[in-house]
Amino acid sequence: RNRGRLFAFLWLLVSAFLMPGPVEGVKPQIWREDSQKAFEKGEPDGVSLTREGVVMLAPTLEEVADTKEAFVWALAQAKGRLYIGTGNKGQIFVLDKSGAPELLFDSPEVAFFSLAVGADGALYAGSSPDGLIYRIVSGRTPEVFCRTGDAHVWGLVVHPSSGLYAATGGDGGRILRVSDSGDAQSVYESADRNVVSLALGADGTLYAGTDENGLIYQVRPDGKTVDVLYDAKEPEVHTLLPGSDGMLYAGVMSGGTRPSGGKPPSGGQKNSGKASSVVYAIRPSGAALRMWETGDAMILDLAPGADGEMTVMTGPSGRVYRVRNNGMATLLARFKTVQPWVFAAAGDGEFWIGTSGSGKIYRLGNTYVRSGTLTSRIHDFTLVSTWGKLSWTADLPPGTSISFQTRSGNSEKPDDTWSAWSGPLTEAGGGSIASRPARFLQYRMHLASETGKASPRLREVRLAGLQENVHPMLLSVQASPVRKDGGKEGKKGPDSGNGVWKISWTAADVNDDRLMYDLFFRGADEKTWKQLETDLTATSYPWQTESVPDGTAQVRVVVSDRLSNPEPLVLTNEMVSEPFDIDNTAPSVALTAVRQTDPGVVTVTGTVSDATSLIREAAYAVNSDAWRVVFSEDGIFDSPVEALGFTIKGLGPGEYTLVVRAVDAQGNVGVGKTVFEVK
Repeated sequence: RNRGRLFAFLWLLVSAFLMPGPVEGVKPQIWREDSQKAFEKGEPDGVSLTREGVVMLAPTLEEVADTKEAFVWALAQAKGRLYIGTGNKGQIFVLDKSGAPELLFDSPEVAFFSLAVGADGALYAGSSPDGLIYRIVSGRTPEVFCRTGDAHVWGLVVHPSSGLYAATGGDGGRILRVSDSGDAQSVYESADRNVVSLALGADGTLYAGTDENGLIYQVRPDGKTVDVLYDAKEPEVHTLLPGSDGMLYAGVMSGGTRPSGGKPPSGGQKNSGKASSVVYAIRPSGAALRMWETGDAMILDLAPGADGEMTVMTGPSGRVYRVRNNGMATLLARFKTVQPWVFAAAGDGEFWIGTSGSGKIYRLGNTYVRSGTLTSRIHDFTLVSTWGKLSWTADLPPGTSISFQTRSGNSEKPDDTWSAWSGPLTEAGGGSIASRPARFLQYRMHLASETGKASPRLREVRLAGLQENVHPMLLSVQASPVRKDGGKEGKKGPDSGNGVWKISWTAADVNDDRLMYDLFFRGADEKTWKQLETDLTATSYPWQTESVPDGTAQVRVVVSDRLSNPEPLVLTNEMVSEPFDIDNTAPSVALTAVRQTDPGVVTVTGTVSDATSLIREAAYAVNSDAWRVVFSEDGIFDSPVEALGFTIKGLGPGEYTLVVRAVDAQGNVGVGKTVFEVK
């Protein structure tokens, strides 16, 4: 029992070492990263990860204004001026190229969730919690333009021919059309509590999205016909973007994503399971494709770009992507300390970004930051390893550079036991990793640009490590006799033993080295091991024992990893089997008497014996008839010497030949023969 427990423990131990994945022995392991998926597992700071798997410097991200408010909920741009709707004091600011935000309107409201600029330059602002729409004209006092009767005005769109449209909510989501005089007419009342997104297509079709059942409505250009264009799996259609290709792009998310202190949470009637967000591409027919999906909980905003691309901002991790219509995406930037909420195009490929929780405005530029880093994921080499070289492949325009640092440790998460970051490695062709030998390794790349007009483009990183060689292990060694009949039952009698023992063993190596085995044996009264076989790669061996003396023996298996290691690094281990008995001698059968005791009845007595093994069975046959089983006189075969006594009946007068056969525990067969006469 204890041996079985030890075997189980060792097997679990070996399995645990092998769990991270097989390696090819003690050979250098090459850790290679050359894809966006691989690099995304690290921690980017000031770098972009392209869909082609290239690491480059991120666009400049500059703080340009601080409203001193808690939240920036809405942005609108017109004629070089950026309008900023905030909360929780319900203020509107305007920002121009002079740099400082100017307070445009200090309202009695809590927040402005939507802004739109009319053709005449008037600014419309939708508020919460009174559901008012203000009209702000330069040089005039802001005025209440429309009282919607709802709690929140989530979206505003200026239609070139039909006036102003509003998306509202609170107790019931509505699409409203507001006349030039400020009168609100309900175009559609949704069963969802909020209509949260609104967008206008090039053909005059209005699109609206809800926040509980993920419905996308389309209002035909006549302003009267309303249909559901698409019913999304996710509950909230947070943002809509009509494309120049006739498609509608919808940023849809799984719900429960609004930050505290801002918009009230949606009802979230749909439950899509794990938090995720999707950009749908929807045809005019309503056929939809899940164009791009992210594990981020929120898709906050969409903006059109060139060549079939769009810019997508996600949260709460604060990432900005450039997504193509084939679903490939480039991570442009990531906010580390603030939560972005909304953005607006600033021209020349730049964007204004408003944040939630800090009330600041950032500009995402069209040049590169001067420096950035990517700290890789932790790589597990499974065993303590010594390090080789780190090399990389990159394009370096003039004025740009790349360098690397490494660190190592034996805990899965870096702590104060890890080595410090190494000095910089600057040779792309390969520099020796200076970090101490350990199980885990991490790198940090540094990208730099002198002017910000060009960026290095890193395409591949390669790091080499050599595992410490560990002794191979033998988990079990067993010896079992092989019978000619294969041990099968159901035959008329056992076949004779053939002197073959199957030696089998189980071995393992945490380095996954190729293993080789040597076999030795010795008798119980012998002092030295005799070589049986060498250079075996199989884990079993048929041992022909006819030339081995009968008696108790043991087998020793020596395992070596020499097939995978140079001679100075070769390691071995060994295990000895339990003792077992070799018996190639047939039992002896002695018939001491055959007497006729009655008419047609003969009584037979005798003994069977074996020098090494127990007697297993016996049988007799008369005149080559079928074998008939007999037991020993004490009723059970359990000794190397057994007495026989049995009676043969129904014999007529005449001469008979009697054969008695005995089989020992190793399958050896012995026979005894006699001739008798019945009168």
